[in-house]
Amino acid sequence: MEQNCCCCGRPIPDNEYGTVRLKDGQLVCRDCADKTRILYPFRYTYVLTKGTIASGWTRKGEAIYDNTIQGQRIDPLKEMTAEKFRAAMEESLKAAEAQAALYAGAKAVIEVDYVRRYFANIGTKEKPKYSKRKRFGVFGKVVHGELITGAEVVVSHKDKEYSAKIEELQDRVGTYAAGAPVGMASAGKEVIIMFGQGMDFVYPGDTMIVR
Repeated sequence: MEQNCCCCGRPIPDNEYGTVRLKDGQLVCRDCADKTRILYPFRYTYVLTKGTIASGWTRKGEAIYDNTIQGQRIDPLKEMTAEKFRAAMEESLKAAEAQAALYAGAKAVIEVDYVRRYFANIGTKEKPKYSKRKRFGVFGKVVHGELITGAEVVVSHKDKEYSAKIEELQDRVGTYAAGAPVGMASAGKEVIIMFGQGMDFVYPGDTMIVR
């Protein structure tokens, strides 16, 4: 059953990615939720859980399961009521205005955590063959503005500028490297930014800017 966002009133499709159900059961649409991430980002933690595949058996024939560590994403918005979320929205909009003044002229700003290269297997599992095509992922956090697929980012080092076009933007959904493709990410969101070129000019701690 389709419901309306308790903040902006927009109808929310049942399968819309990024919606949040609040503590009192009301729904927040993806757009409104994203606007608050600048102050209420996801938190990440590790959880010790019981494995699902038996690692051995006792003499009585009982299965033995080892514990495994899994990454978990915690959403602080789910702990809010609709009233508290509306107050959080007002605070977040003020914070976004302050960031806009700090990064005047920039459409988006990203703080880099680290860079990873991806190798695509174009062969089989038995006979792997890896593509020579360059594909790099920059893990980071959007600290200002809205980042979109196709945008060009700029990085400066020693008075020299380097640029690259975003091939794909992924929402970082856990403590590991998994990502869900998205078209846009706003301030406060942790993302994986995919590029189809070498990114050896980007380092942890760098700031990438979209003008």
